[in-house]
Amino acid sequence: MKKASLSSLKENNAALIFESLRINGPMTRANIARETNLMPSTVSYITNLLIRKNVLKEVGSEEVSRVGKKGVLLDINYEDFLFLGYDVGSAYSRVIVSNGKGDILYSKRFKSEKNNLLLKQINENIQVVVGKFNIKGIGMAFPGYIDYERGVVRRSHNLDIENFEVKKIMKKEFKLPAYVDHNTIMMARSLISNNSYKEKDFCVINIGPGIGVGIVGDGKILRGYRNAAGELGHITVNSDGRKCNCGKKGCLETESSSKAIVKTYEELSGKELNCEGNCDSSIVYKLAENGDENAIRTFERAGYYLGIGIASLVNILNPEKVYIAGGVSYGWKYLKTSVERSYRENIFYANREVKLELPSIGEYITASGAATFAFEKYIKEELISKKL
Repeated sequence: MKKASLSSLKENNAALIFESLRINGPMTRANIARETNLMPSTVSYITNLLIRKNVLKEVGSEEVSRVGKKGVLLDINYEDFLFLGYDVGSAYSRVIVSNGKGDILYSKRFKSEKNNLLLKQINENIQVVVGKFNIKGIGMAFPGYIDYERGVVRRSHNLDIENFEVKKIMKKEFKLPAYVDHNTIMMARSLISNNSYKEKDFCVINIGPGIGVGIVGDGKILRGYRNAAGELGHITVNSDGRKCNCGKKGCLETESSSKAIVKTYEELSGKELNCEGNCDSSIVYKLAENGDENAIRTFERAGYYLGIGIASLVNILNPEKVYIAGGVSYGWKYLKTSVERSYRENIFYANREVKLELPSIGEYITASGAATFAFEKYIKEELISKKL
């Protein structure tokens, strides 16, 4: 077995200390040593290095009732690390600037372009942000097949792009490190990093033009072989259903996605929605809010099949909780009853306690996850690995 070098050991220890502070908040050196099982001398050495690199800072003294010298509290210097999070959606995109702690300092939502116009749009929006803020790195979330290790969008059918080398292009255009991953995985990252979500084993379902799931086990993203886990939209829920883009019939995506909801409404109402090719479930939601019975029935049907899909997911993975997110989730009030009924009908008895819930983070959940991903990768790859 190859022995670890002194530098790699130092990097691993620094990453361990950093992660402990990120999860637990301000701690003394003694508490960090207890939390990480590192020697106190190692903690002192590494934390002093990180303070000199402006990664950590002293934030006061601990409050204790015992007699003796109080320990100095250390925390991550979040304010000096601003990151851009870019959620490239099929219908709408969202851009934020946040510090490492997740506080959003800037946000913008706009309609997404396609193909070459999309690439131009991405460049222009990033240019605006880097002109206003001292950005350290960029995190980007895309739908489709993503090579996150190389930073390449291999294929995104809904965006009409292929082999978009995000990492290389961002470095060339903006001289900034960039990190890319699937949009649903970025949602999961957002929930992992938010301390108000305590579950270690959960799923987050992203329902939009497609349907994907971010799977988290023991606090870590589960990707599967070839990074293709989570294609919930392509499980069969209606064998006599519509043909899917993937070539199969009756995929969940053909019944409960944003596009499917539009199609179902048009079939039930006999009307063609006039929205210049940009129809999504929000239009049907507005119709339901105005009392349109066909719109309400459309959501009920989508909810029925969604409940079957979620039950299948839970029966296989047994998560602690399932979060429902994405554009279609805004119609949850019309989906909820049929989803929960169908879910109860199809769930294995041992999984009946697994709850379905909407996350409270809101519409910037994916962009926040992208910014968090950039922050974590930047600290590890640009600061700890290169400068310790």
